[in-house]
Amino acid sequence: MNISHWVADFGNSLGQHMIDGHYFEMPSSISEVTEKEFNGMFAHQVKEQLDEHLVIKWTEGETSRYFMVGKKAQAELLGNAHIYALHDKTSSMTVWITWLAGLALYHASKYPELEEDRIEVEYFGTLLPVWLVKKASSFREKLAEMASRFRTELTFELLTPGAARKLHVHVKHTECRVEGENARHALKYDLEGNLSDEAHRYKEAYVVMNDIGGQSQDLCKLQPNLNGAQTADDFSSSTDQSYLAVLEKLRTDKLMDYFQSVRALEQFVLTHIRTRSYLYTNPITHTTVDLTELIEPVLYDFSEVAMQKALQSFSFKQGDQVYYVHIGGVNQLLIHYTKTYLVQHLGKEVAEQYHLFPEDSRKLNIFASAIVAKNYLKRQSERKVPATESR
Repeated sequence: MNISHWVADFGNSLGQHMIDGHYFEMPSSISEVTEKEFNGMFAHQVKEQLDEHLVIKWTEGETSRYFMVGKKAQAELLGNAHIYALHDKTSSMTVWITWLAGLALYHASKYPELEEDRIEVEYFGTLLPVWLVKKASSFREKLAEMASRFRTELTFELLTPGAARKLHVHVKHTECRVEGENARHALKYDLEGNLSDEAHRYKEAYVVMNDIGGQSQDLCKLQPNLNGAQTADDFSSSTDQSYLAVLEKLRTDKLMDYFQSVRALEQFVLTHIRTRSYLYTNPITHTTVDLTELIEPVLYDFSEVAMQKALQSFSFKQGDQVYYVHIGGVNQLLIHYTKTYLVQHLGKEVAEQYHLFPEDSRKLNIFASAIVAKNYLKRQSERKVPATESR
C-alpha cells in the first residue's frame, strides 16, 4: 500500500489521524500485556468494530512487546497513566504504539483480506505542544527530534484475530510543527489549498491562538495576515491547570462513588455537556443522582482561569486590532462556559466580535497539517520528484 500523506496529532485524550484525506481518531491509551495474557484474550475472531479490539506486537531488538491500544486499553488502570504528568512526546511509548495502531487500523479497513503488506509513506507530519518545544535549547532542535522519530523503516504486527497482519513500513519524509501556530494554515486556507472566505478578517490584525487540550494550554501570537510567530516570546504555555487533572481531582474529592476512572468521568461530562444537566443513573439500581452542582462550578472555574491566561499572555500597542481564536478539544467542549465568562468580563459586543470559535475547532491542527502536507507534495511534484500514487 502506498500512502501519499499521513498527519497525526497525538492528543492526551485522543489521537487524531488523517491518511490521504481519511479522518479517524482513537483514545490515547495503551496497556502492555504479556504474550500469555494475549493468548487468553480472545475467544472468537473479531468481525466488526476492530477499533475496540486493537492489539499490537512490536519487536525492539530481540524483545517482542504486546500492547492493547485505544478503546481496549482505555478501561485499564495503567492505560491512562500518561495523563497524570506531562510526558515528552519525542520519547513517549504511548505516542509510538498509537502511531502503529493507527496505521494498522487504516490498513485493515482498506485491505481486510491481506495478512502481510509493505506500506510506503511519502509524507508524515505531526505536532508538538508549546511547553515541550520551549523547554528545549531551540525550537528547531526539538521539532527535528520528533520528526526524525518517524523517519524510519520497521515491521510490526496487528494481532487481533480476524484482522491479524504483518506490516512492513517505510516512511520517507517527516515534519513536525508547533501546535496552535500550525492551525493558522486552516484559518487561511481550505483543505484544497484555496484561500478561506474568512481570511480577509485577519489581514491587518494580530491573532492569539488559544489551544487547550487535555494536558496543557498553548498560546501563540500570530502576526497580521496570519503570518507566523516572530520570536520565542510569541509563544506561551500553561501546564499548571490540566483539564484531565482537574477532572481527576474532582473525581477523587467528590465523585469516587460514581466513577471508577477519570476517563469515565471525562466521558460522562462529554455526554451531558450539551444539556448541562449532569444526571448520573446507577446501572444496577437505575436510581438517578443530579451531579450538576458538583460538576458545573469546576467547569466554570477552569474556563475562567484559562481565559484569564489567554487575555494576559501577550501585550499589544494602542490601536492594534487583536482577535482571539479558541481551538482544541477542551475549548470546543467548554464553549458555553468560556463564552459566559467572556461576556461577563468583556461585554457581549467585544466577546462576540473579537473571540472566535471556529467550527470543528478541535480538528483545526490536523486540518492545517493536511494542508501543509499537500503543499509539500505539490512542491515536490513541481520539482519533478515523483509523488506516490495510491494502490
